[in-house]
Amino acid sequence: MRIVLLALDGEAARAERILRARVPQAEVELLPRAAVEAGGAFERLKALRARRPEAFAVSTERLAWQQGQNALLLFGTLAGARRLILLDAHGGWREERRAAVALRAPARLAREAAASAWAVARARRELKRLESAFAEDAPSSSHRATNYFETSAAQASAPRITYLRATPAAGTISGGSTSHINGFVNAALDAGASISFLSNDRVAGLDEARVSLKIIEPDSLGLTRAVFDLRNSLLFTERAVAEITDAPPDFIYQRYSRFNWAGVEASRRTGRPLFLEYNGSEVWMGRHWDNARLFDLLTRVERLNLRAAARVFVVSEVERRNLEAAGVAEEKIIVNPNGVDVERFRPGTGGARVRDELGVAEDETLVGFVGTFGPWHGVLTLAEAAVALPPQARVRFLLVGSGSLREKVETMLREGGRMERALFTGSVAHERVPALLDACDVLASPHAPLSDGSEFFGSPTKLFEYMAMGKAIVASRLGQIAEVLCDEETALLVEPGDARALKDALLRLAASPELRVRLGASARRVCVARHTWAHNAARVLDAYRSLVKKDDIGYR
Repeated sequence: MRIVLLALDGEAARAERILRARVPQAEVELLPRAAVEAGGAFERLKALRARRPEAFAVSTERLAWQQGQNALLLFGTLAGARRLILLDAHGGWREERRAAVALRAPARLAREAAASAWAVARARRELKRLESAFAEDAPSSSHRATNYFETSAAQASAPRITYLRATPAAGTISGGSTSHINGFVNAALDAGASISFLSNDRVAGLDEARVSLKIIEPDSLGLTRAVFDLRNSLLFTERAVAEITDAPPDFIYQRYSRFNWAGVEASRRTGRPLFLEYNGSEVWMGRHWDNARLFDLLTRVERLNLRAAARVFVVSEVERRNLEAAGVAEEKIIVNPNGVDVERFRPGTGGARVRDELGVAEDETLVGFVGTFGPWHGVLTLAEAAVALPPQARVRFLLVGSGSLREKVETMLREGGRMERALFTGSVAHERVPALLDACDVLASPHAPLSDGSEFFGSPTKLFEYMAMGKAIVASRLGQIAEVLCDEETALLVEPGDARALKDALLRLAASPELRVRLGASARRVCVARHTWAHNAARVLDAYRSLVKKDDIGYR
């Protein structure tokens, strides 16, 4: 059987292995994402039909998060495939025949359209209600929280926290967001807090023996990604608020996400303060990175969360300035950079074994990169630098992760004659990352400037993981990266997007083991002293204790 595979998760090799295990002797051909992302619907259909698929398969990170499943099945049917398959890496498998898809498509799409229209209409009503409740001239509900604080101040050293994590998307099973969640949770627990965790999926690495976990399953209906996120935010809010109302915590901690106001509603209902972890503007990211829709609603949701939060935790000074410019009160904003578990991420965590497994020779310099192959991680610049290395250079690259730009990176390396220098692992479990980093001699963080010229607002978790490993680092002189790292002391800094400078820095480090050792040791010392998750959690808990002592919790 001829299967044409579209790997939306960027993990074509993994999806092919799953297909061959389920459909023995299948002939699998990859349909590049570029072929379906360019042009209109007709061009996309034409690209698939040209491959004459007997079966059409789509791999995604998690089927439960994949919107537009019915449209994908119909797309394959119109292209002539007799067998339609949707799959993920966690055992998810949906398979239908062409006749069944064609027969059911009208009713399915009508139901999805109705559900989408309902979600948008309801969201507008709910937003209007909450905007009135948290309007600048609305009566404050702070007296309820103040009374509560008077009876709970004795618990300030061991607060009960409800953590809200809603609307996951591709790439959130592993990577920086997962590191952040686990890092904060573990450090807060170690500091004496208790945590109930409400999420619409399990978080890799979360210690469920220490955390009370409630899963609120998402629903796959939604004609567009924006409507899918909006609809699931409504479902999440309804169920999460019921849980919080039944057992109110001392405060609510929400990782801000697109179209979600669960924490706002829960805070309004219970009088408990909302602490908002704000890692960047979803409005900005939707406009510049993924062409999100429903911008009016997205903008209103973001403003509502910022207004309703008692405290807003941002990862960088740049983001603090952005929020102040947007009118958020200075006293509400707390800069709280990401961190690292320095016991888990440290030298000597199995790197020698990994090098043997990968076949990396002792005299070869292995350059490591961990992260999403996305627009701001600079992986294209790294690929360009790899191609520019002289043929005699004994330098190889270990590329850990996946994302939308992986196919382009592979194409650049292949066309540049450097594919044999690259080792791609794909997405890996977070517990494997320390050993992979330990195998490397140099770690690269070549982050790119933001496309519209805005200041770089990120706080890359991998930056602190790199530092904790005690390895030499090459990084972009950009935003917080340049504030945390010191050129020639804890890293070599290069101008962002400058592949030649990056290449030269890699060659310099490859030629000098002494420089690598000096930079790596210094980076770890600074990391242990300033940049652990314990520091991160302490700033949140200290903010709560400070709030308890105030007469007014300061919602606005």
